[in-house]
This record gives sequence, structure tokens and C-alpha cells, in this order.
Amino acid sequence: MRRAVVALLCGGVLSGCLGSVPFRPRAYDEAVRVDSVAVDFRPDGSGVLDLGLEVANPSSDAASVSSVDFELRVDGRRMAAGVQQVAVALPSDGRLPLRVFFPLASESATGGAEPVARRVRVSGGVVLRFGGTERRAPFDDTRVLPLAYVPPLNGPEGG
Repeated sequence: MRRAVVALLCGGVLSGCLGSVPFRPRAYDEAVRVDSVAVDFRPDGSGVLDLGLEVANPSSDAASVSSVDFELRVDGRRMAAGVQQVAVALPSDGRLPLRVFFPLASESATGGAEPVARRVRVSGGVVLRFGGTERRAPFDDTRVLPLAYVPPLNGPEGG
């Protein structure tokens, strides 16, 4: 009887809850890779963030991608933040490309016909759902992109 209880306890500890990755504590920190970033602001202040991600499921449990959140900074200044709900199946230990478009809006944008190289940073996370359990896999990417128009960059940096 005692061995049966010990076996049950050990089995419960090793299996953990859905989405767990035993022996790999940073697995979710490495689960999302940013493949592409495109930012397009228009003179009227409208725009779009086009984000291409590769999402890996580090767990042996099947999951679904339920949302993607982001923060966009241009030359160090916070331009936008948001969340988009998605519903994409992700098999156990599987990978999938995920492309998300976020609408952007500001009062106006300045610039001209000639794009200017700007430092663009996109950070955020992808939420993986395993039944009733959710795990957030973060991402952070900085690159220099040519932008013809941007909302005014003067003033204090956003927080």
C-alpha cells in the first residue's frame, strides 16, 4: 500500500499540470521567435503593425494560441500597445507560423516621401492555452526599419 501511494505521488509530481515542461524552466522564454516586423504609418495617423512570429509548443500537451499582446516603440518612444485574440491549434511539441496585423492610430503623422531609418522595438507575448491553464511565451525584437511617416517623436518617452 505504501509503495502505491509513493508511486501515485511521484507520478503526479512528474506529470504536473497541463503545459508544464519539466526540467526546462525557461522553455516558454524561447518558444516564440519574431520572423518579420513591418510598420506603416500614414499621414492621417492610421497605420498597421504586421508581425510574423514562429510559435513553438515546448510541452508534450496539445495547446491553442489564444492571444498575442504587443508594445511598439519607435526610437525609444512608446507608440502603441494592444492585444489581439486568436484561435489557432498548436500540436504537442509542434511549431507554427503566425502572422498578426494590429491596427495603429494616432492624431497625425509627420514625414515625407523619403523614408528615414528608425529603431523599432516590438515586445509582447503569445498566450498558449492548455485546457484551463494558460502560459505566456514572451518575445522581444529590435530592428532598424525605414519609415516614411511616424507620429511626432518629440515629448517624453512613453512608459
